[in-house]
Amino acid sequence: MRKYAERLKSERGFTLIEMIAAMTLFSLIVGMISVVTMFGIRSYHKITIENSLRDEADIIMSSIMNELYTFSPEIVENTADGILLKKTREGAADEVVKVAFAQGQLVIGAQAAAPDPDDPRTAVHSSLSGSGISSSAADGRAPQISFPYESGLIHISLKLAQEYDGRTYTMELKSKFGF
Repeated sequence: MRKYAERLKSERGFTLIEMIAAMTLFSLIVGMISVVTMFGIRSYHKITIENSLRDEADIIMSSIMNELYTFSPEIVENTADGILLKKTREGAADEVVKVAFAQGQLVIGAQAAAPDPDDPRTAVHSSLSGSGISSSAADGRAPQISFPYESGLIHISLKLAQEYDGRTYTMELKSKFGF
């Protein structure tokens, strides 16, 4: 026991070279750990933003499809910024619903509707600038503005963008479905 106590009382230290070597190894290990940690954090945030973009794209697509199938239009007509869903009623005014992209947001509502940030069908955090929606005949003819289609295809091009930590993350989706 005395032998171990004498070793603890020893005043021998480390040499300068041993200290430099130990500090160098310590710095390398801490550097590697911090690089791996930062890479993991950046990857986590990137995946989070991409998931958010996908979720918002799903919300937008389901809102448009839900409006189309719930409203059941007799005619779909193109406008400069979207489509009009029209249903005629005997003895009453035609019902019209606008589905368009304006000011970087989705608009679903009356023909003169503007973007509404409180509408749960259209409220998303992403910018939708560059997105578009149009209808065309089922035979593939080019879409024409103000031309009524009783059946055909609806073409949706979504361009979503979110900014995080000074970087802009984007996602583009294209879809078409029949009516």
